[in-house]
Amino acid sequence: MYKSRQRKCKVASCSSPKKNYADYEEKRTDVNIALQMLDDAYQNNCDRMIVVSGDSDLVPAVELVRKRFPRIQIFVYIPSRDKKRGAATELRNAANKNKTLPTALFKTTQFPQSLVDNSGQTINKPSSW
Repeated sequence: MYKSRQRKCKVASCSSPKKNYADYEEKRTDVNIALQMLDDAYQNNCDRMIVVSGDSDLVPAVELVRKRFPRIQIFVYIPSRDKKRGAATELRNAANKNKTLPTALFKTTQFPQSLVDNSGQTINKPSSW
């Protein structure tokens, strides 16, 4: 989920008269992942969970699933280019197994530059991706 907010441009040479622009901030993703993990565990929907994240906010959910449902194996894949952030020590320690996700895979797993959806609309990948 992304939340829109207005930001003020801090660049002195900005030519916009208002110097404001819309920015989007990711919100509640870790909470939603944690809740889904717990729901799947309590509903007996899996025997293995694979988490692709380096976010330490997921540690309590991983620990709780492991405590309440020791039969469920939790594998954590940490995607990171930065060795310090990629350490994700708490999350790695909370999981049964962990591995660093090779960033070289990112380019080979992205959608193409443009896609056509079910309604015939073309969706273009932002150039910044």
